[in-house]
Amino acid sequence: MNLPGERVHHLFDAPQGGEVVRLNEKASVYHKNHGWMTPAEARQRIDGWRDHCAAQGVAGGNADKIVLSLFDKSGAWSRPWEEAGYQVYRFDIQENPETGDVNKFSAGFFSDWFGDFDGLDIYAILAACPCTDFAVSGARHFAAKDVDGRTVASVQLVHQTLRLIEYYRPVIWAIENPVGRIERLGGLPPWRLSFDPFHVGDTYTKKTLIWGRFNADLPVAPVYPVEGSKMHRMYGGSSLATKNARSVTPEGFAYSFFMANNAGDHPQMAISSKYDRLCSRLIGAAVKAGLSSSEVDDLVEDAYFIDLDDEAAEQRLRDDLTAHGAVLDSYADTGGQLAMWL
Repeated sequence: MNLPGERVHHLFDAPQGGEVVRLNEKASVYHKNHGWMTPAEARQRIDGWRDHCAAQGVAGGNADKIVLSLFDKSGAWSRPWEEAGYQVYRFDIQENPETGDVNKFSAGFFSDWFGDFDGLDIYAILAACPCTDFAVSGARHFAAKDVDGRTVASVQLVHQTLRLIEYYRPVIWAIENPVGRIERLGGLPPWRLSFDPFHVGDTYTKKTLIWGRFNADLPVAPVYPVEGSKMHRMYGGSSLATKNARSVTPEGFAYSFFMANNAGDHPQMAISSKYDRLCSRLIGAAVKAGLSSSEVDDLVEDAYFIDLDDEAAEQRLRDDLTAHGAVLDSYADTGGQLAMWL
């Protein structure tokens, strides 16, 4: 059982050391052992990830889960979730100034426009926040932007994103940006994942960081970055069109991120994050015993969300597991007494 002082959500916890992943390290290990993948081999791996998404979509098990994708003109990051059968809602002010303006988000906004998604779970919130005022590639313009208000406006978008995350408390959330100052100015927890597109099948470099609560141990498809830093070479300039081209999420990353974070392949992560005030080891025992997400919901949802009684929620899980023959482990508490931790 978690201690009384731990009865708070863990939505914005900083990642522990073992949870921080640098895909460059995974890609380097792969390259050392196998060499670079050819583009065709990487394409085959990404296609396999796509097929996995499509199979989940056909199965239909994700239709009751919502994904909100912010600043998503291209739809690239959220496309795997859509193909896997999640209900994906994309928001971008360029596509719809009324519903795509993140600054208009509020509880009433989602109730009025989307009926609060019929009460379905918000499984994921993905946000590729505009990076122009944060990325170190534009550092020479920081002073002017700090004075004229552009930086403040960009920080406000980050804060609105964090408000949305705290309001819905999704299983996973992720904010993407190139290396820069978004973490410091936006008040984000430390980043959890770093990657370049060539780690996941796209043959160019663009070091990118991801902040949030998610599984950062992504599968890789390392290719030689023959195109180098193509984004500023091919899409340099300050026009909206070139900014949009630079901001498109790499396809390989989008599918790799899905593979590491979807509910079907990672049930313990999905349930533990939904009920993140409960003992994660207890959730693990429930998953190991074969309880589905909906069965766990039936046992603990009312106690957890309505009564805010975490001890009662955990007790219901323990009682159910014991009734089905599970053997619960124990630990010695600070007073030296043996107590059930599951």
